[in-house]
Amino acid sequence: MLLRFMRASLLGGAIATAATACSDSPTAAKADTTNNSNNTAASTCTGALSLSVGQVMAGVSGSSICVSGGTAGAEYALIPFYGTALGSSSTTLDFSETGTSAASAAPSLIPSSGASFDISGSSLPLPTSLYHASHAFETAMHERERTTLRPLIGAARAAQQRATTSTRASFDALPSNPVVGQMLRLNANADSDCTAPDYRAGRVVAITNSAIIVADTLNPAGGYTDAEYASFGTTFDTLVDPLDRQAFGDPSDIDHNGHIVLFFTKAVNDLTPTSSTSFIGGFFHARDLFPIKATTDFDACPSSNVGEMFYVMVPDPKRGGAFAKANVQGEVLGTLAHEYQHLINASRRMFVNTAATDFEETWLNEGLSHIAEELLFYRVSGLAPRQNITASTIRSSAALVNAFNDYQSDNFGRYGSFLGSPSKYSVYADNDSLATRGATWAFLRDAADRKASSDGTIWFSLVNSTTTGMANLRNVFGTGVLNQIRDWGTSVLSDDVTGVDAAYQQPSWNFRSMFAALNNSTVFPLSTVSLSTETRSVTLVGGATSYLRFAVASGGTANVQWSTPPSTVQFTLVRTK
Repeated sequence: MLLRFMRASLLGGAIATAATACSDSPTAAKADTTNNSNNTAASTCTGALSLSVGQVMAGVSGSSICVSGGTAGAEYALIPFYGTALGSSSTTLDFSETGTSAASAAPSLIPSSGASFDISGSSLPLPTSLYHASHAFETAMHERERTTLRPLIGAARAAQQRATTSTRASFDALPSNPVVGQMLRLNANADSDCTAPDYRAGRVVAITNSAIIVADTLNPAGGYTDAEYASFGTTFDTLVDPLDRQAFGDPSDIDHNGHIVLFFTKAVNDLTPTSSTSFIGGFFHARDLFPIKATTDFDACPSSNVGEMFYVMVPDPKRGGAFAKANVQGEVLGTLAHEYQHLINASRRMFVNTAATDFEETWLNEGLSHIAEELLFYRVSGLAPRQNITASTIRSSAALVNAFNDYQSDNFGRYGSFLGSPSKYSVYADNDSLATRGATWAFLRDAADRKASSDGTIWFSLVNSTTTGMANLRNVFGTGVLNQIRDWGTSVLSDDVTGVDAAYQQPSWNFRSMFAALNNSTVFPLSTVSLSTETRSVTLVGGATSYLRFAVASGGTANVQWSTPPSTVQFTLVRTK
């Protein structure tokens, strides 16, 4: 399901993440009552390391590190990474130091991008209460799919194989040969799998080469015209369908109509509370890929629509805001690309890659759908990955600004949420939060950029896998994928910092330039911890990093010590200035 943010018309401030370097742990977040500018106790360390500006040292071992300030003073970032494959676990590290002082107010060497560009369609952060409520709904839907429906995959696969070699029974589901004007009875309940159907009457308003467009008869007045519905189908044919098929593979065709049903229904609108500052743009439900007729070896899913389809929000002029027609129209194509990946992923695991026994884990499934949104941005904008895209590039034409706003700004919004609390979220955390989605998207893009000079078959390989989650990543990116995630975590800080090796820079996006424009600030919105007092505690979830920054005076040395960590915790040191 695609959770979207409310749109707002802002000039240079659409992603309102923190614009100051701040703490990312509860302990470190407390106001500092000591002299925060200097921790001048003499360091007793010997053999101090002396790194050049931009140098990265991965795999720091032991329980302390001694560094030199050199002849002109220096600033460093110590980056612990909790390299367990369990995204639900956590560990706490205690740090103490001597000879340090506070680093610059913001991570150094952030380029100024000049005046911000208009990102009036970009994302806004969710209030905390709504953020948890919205994702509780989505997470519950995915958990039900992987518990209620997963045990039924084998039998559903067998039933479908029998149906393709014999006369297909006539069920109350999607027709094989629909016609414009035909009325369909479709279950639009997103809150249950095989029970409690919410049947809606839907009218077939358009049929194009790849899509069957169905409109809920209860949709609010003043919405789309039949011609506008037809235009969505045509654009699906020419843009979204070939894009997602090329990247992820062809979907199944269990309803034998050779089309994807796009059900435009106010049932999607109804998922968003009236007072909400976010909205749900659409969803795909794996329920619809299961038969409704029970056999001796299959317990039926009676509320299935038995076909390849997904659900899309519609305009509601009376409700206004995010539901105003102009706003909803701007969301349609991104929603279609996002939900189509989910459909392709699930259907191929059920009916094409028949050694698979489970749906993809939520974090990776959502990350791939956010990749689908980005691929749509590249296709529409004419840009490509691995170009280190800057704000100046996006700002160079109204068409590029519009493409970013419509198809890529939400990825930046989610990534901005991650930057604000990097120790609490990770690429593979099992919480399906906005921040986790942002991290997963950014890592997948970075990992694909490093694996090959083009995306090639990378996305196809991830979708067409018989494994899930971390095992899937290992099969595609290699057994050292946790080290890749560690190094990506380092690049979150070091991307586009002068002097940093290419291994610790992100090839597709100049995030410093982009966020400088998005926030109208030269302060990169990555939350960091200052090592300028006696003790700090940092709690890391599985796969997460923290960024501990400190300065060392000219001619001085500094000693940073930490409590004995789990063996899976790794440390990286970066000289930032």
